[in-house]
Amino acid sequence: MGLLKKMASIFGIVLIAVSIANVEFGALMSLDPPQKLILARLADPGCNSDEIQKDLDSGDMNDCATSPGVWDAPDLLLLLEGCIMFLTSFMRWPRKGRWAKRVRRGAVVSGLIFCGVALGDSFDLLPGTSSGDLAELLPFPAPSVAVQIGIFAIGIFLIRGPKYRVDYSSKSRTDEQKRDRQIQDIDLAYKKGGNLGSLAKPSGSKGFTKYKTVGDLWGQQGLALFEDEFEGGMRDDFGASVGRTCHLCTGEGCSGCGNTGVIS
Repeated sequence: MGLLKKMASIFGIVLIAVSIANVEFGALMSLDPPQKLILARLADPGCNSDEIQKDLDSGDMNDCATSPGVWDAPDLLLLLEGCIMFLTSFMRWPRKGRWAKRVRRGAVVSGLIFCGVALGDSFDLLPGTSSGDLAELLPFPAPSVAVQIGIFAIGIFLIRGPKYRVDYSSKSRTDEQKRDRQIQDIDLAYKKGGNLGSLAKPSGSKGFTKYKTVGDLWGQQGLALFEDEFEGGMRDDFGASVGRTCHLCTGEGCSGCGNTGVIS
């Protein structure tokens, strides 16, 4: 998970905690008795703990606070925003198959609709509810142009979408290089008389970390007990040297091979 996704998930958890603590417990401001704050009015003059407590003590109503336990539209919107930000940090859109195409088409169509709504509202071409009315539902004060920009940004994100194409070529090249290195290490182990080399490093298989050579592994596992006579003979060190037929005399014996017929 990237840094931006981690920050988005943390911010989503904060929004969820703030909405629940405010509505259910009235814990955002130390008041007696606890009151739920109307977050959209916190920037208004007189919306501080002293003024609200003074109205509560005198029995008057205050426009910045109300009884806890009541979920209004701004509170639900704040909770929904937190849940979306938290869940989208872990969601993965499908990248292959029929569902990937459907999701991609739906995202493009929805993005075009969002962008069209934002542009139409900026030119006052939409009937009914405007961005100014939507701004009233936000738990914090925001101008209508900010709502338009937010809707347009959501549309652009849906049109662009995440990175759908998966580059498999780089992964396959990495696997081929790793396999080639392993083959080279095995060949080098045979050339060095059974020295495992890099294959004996702790980064390899844990079962081989305590063995330095093939002979150590062979003896520790007791594999010699399962050899037949032919296999045992292949492993015997008989101490003899194998020569080749002398090319000067074709094995007849001459001064070049010391009259032995072979060259060691």
